[in-house]
Amino acid sequence: MKTISTIKSLLAGAILFAAVVLPITATEAPAATRASASGQAKVSTTLPEFIILHYYSDLELNFETPSSEALDEGDNSMNVAWSGIVNGNDELKPNDLKDAKLELDKDLVTVALPNVWAVRGFSPNGKASISIEIPNNGKTLKKGPSIIAMSNSKVTQGKTSGKSINVALNGIAKSRATTGGVTLDLDFMKTTRSGKHTGGLYKITAKTI
Repeated sequence: MKTISTIKSLLAGAILFAAVVLPITATEAPAATRASASGQAKVSTTLPEFIILHYYSDLELNFETPSSEALDEGDNSMNVAWSGIVNGNDELKPNDLKDAKLELDKDLVTVALPNVWAVRGFSPNGKASISIEIPNNGKTLKKGPSIIAMSNSKVTQGKTSGKSINVALNGIAKSRATTGGVTLDLDFMKTTRSGKHTGGLYKITAKTI
């Protein structure tokens, strides 16, 4: 009977040992191979062609005030008849007058306006054409009979200047916008009054190229 009891004990021990060992053996088994597949997708995008132009619709040019002067033209001796008529004397002649601190070349002033336009956007080659013109109804600034003639308008960007220039477009961000200026000739030949003269006009056009 002792032998049978011993055999039962051994069988029970073997079953318990198997119950403990088998889960450990299953955990340590090699992982199964996972299924996998990959592919590549080409991405493209088509951007629209467009341009944004920034400009001032109203410009007021305030000229600095020159100093008023009194110029001494030297001595003169005049022969006066008893009738009060003065004859045969040297008189002030326009071409012989002394220069004042402010002297204009034939009443013409070229005004350079810095950074009065900016462009940004997209174009086929990354560039834009900027042009300027003075319409017929914008060639004179007036105050009553006093007239300032405006002509010879040009757009500028760096050292480049002309009626039309090509500039680089640097995308759509404001921080990378391309900026430029304008030059204008103002003729004061027929200007006789101080104060505000109005009526001048120029037109800027920006085109993608």
